[in-house]
Amino acid sequence: MNKKQISKAIGILSMNLLLMLATAVTSAIAAIARSFPKEPISKVQLIGSIPQLGQIIATALFAYLTFKMTRKNLGLLAVAVVGIAGVLPAIYSSSLNLILACMVLVGFGTGTITNVVPVLLQENFEGEARATAMGWATGVTNIGMMIFTALGGVLGSTNWRNLFWVYALALVVFILAFILIPQDTKLQNTDKNKDGGKKESFWTLLKQMNNLVYVLYLVNFMLSLAMMTFLSNQSIVLAAQGKGTAYVAMVTALGNVGGIITATFLTYIRKFTKKDTIAWGFIAFALSFICIVFSSNIVMHIIGNAFSGMGIVLVNATAPFEMSLLTDQKQFPLAISINTLLGSIAGMIVPMLLAAVKIAPGRDSYIAGIVISLVTAALLFITRFGSRVEKEQGKNK
Repeated sequence: MNKKQISKAIGILSMNLLLMLATAVTSAIAAIARSFPKEPISKVQLIGSIPQLGQIIATALFAYLTFKMTRKNLGLLAVAVVGIAGVLPAIYSSSLNLILACMVLVGFGTGTITNVVPVLLQENFEGEARATAMGWATGVTNIGMMIFTALGGVLGSTNWRNLFWVYALALVVFILAFILIPQDTKLQNTDKNKDGGKKESFWTLLKQMNNLVYVLYLVNFMLSLAMMTFLSNQSIVLAAQGKGTAYVAMVTALGNVGGIITATFLTYIRKFTKKDTIAWGFIAFALSFICIVFSSNIVMHIIGNAFSGMGIVLVNATAPFEMSLLTDQKQFPLAISINTLLGSIAGMIVPMLLAAVKIAPGRDSYIAGIVISLVTAALLFITRFGSRVEKEQGKNK
């Protein structure tokens, strides 16, 4: 990338720093509960999960909003919503309902960012530069989680209300995005299409999408299945080995570096994985399960978490990139929003899905994770999915 491209990448990807801010707030749930003794603990715990409601709303509205605002302005609006809604509980903290409402708005902002960043990357980068930037996006998210979780812990150490001031850093992100992201033009859904002069509706755009986009939706579902199986069962697997909560938190945090390193060197990794990057991502997931469930060694547990981060980056960076190759400027926002929505829904139903097929939590779920990952990788290799995407891209040119 040249200096101009790096400048644009910094502006766009800075928004991803805000995506994991909600994880910082969850560390204060016990203290918040003590401040609201008349409220059930289950309601206080919603502070950590209710942002997902806002994310789903944002995802459902995203394609519509891209026709009402420029993508840059939509991103700036999302950052402003995260900052304002996030800081309000630091100022007005006497009502739990108000805090929960603010968390829904935070979720709306982060959900919009999740969708608008890939769209901005599609519009501002081409070829390998786009793939690299999409890889960096996942790495920046991991960096944001590490920084803001630690900073939130420091701010909230004396009073949980102070923790919410961490959202004020959204102002820095807003300034970076405003200065460094080039202004784009608003999409028009009243343009005539190539074939008959009819107006293009959302349904028309959906019907015109390449069939391989729907395969990528299935890949995203399998990613959510593998990822949530790993995250929701790791503490159970390690508890069976006599490891405590602090141990799980430590190996998870240290292993998180694996995702950051993968995102940093994604350009070079793709030279090895070539057209099968997504398939290799699922191989990494299989190795993450294996390192945890078949070893009681701390080094292997850290490596297992590193493989998990690697798998997330390889799949999460490549799938949107390939989706951008299969869609045009109008189709891509719709494709990304559907992909995000399906991923959110898949993440929520994973525990119920595993229970429905009688797979017990812990070791059995990890064995299932190995099978899911290897089968998905095998199917991607056998069908040469990456090569098919490249061929379809050639047809679209």
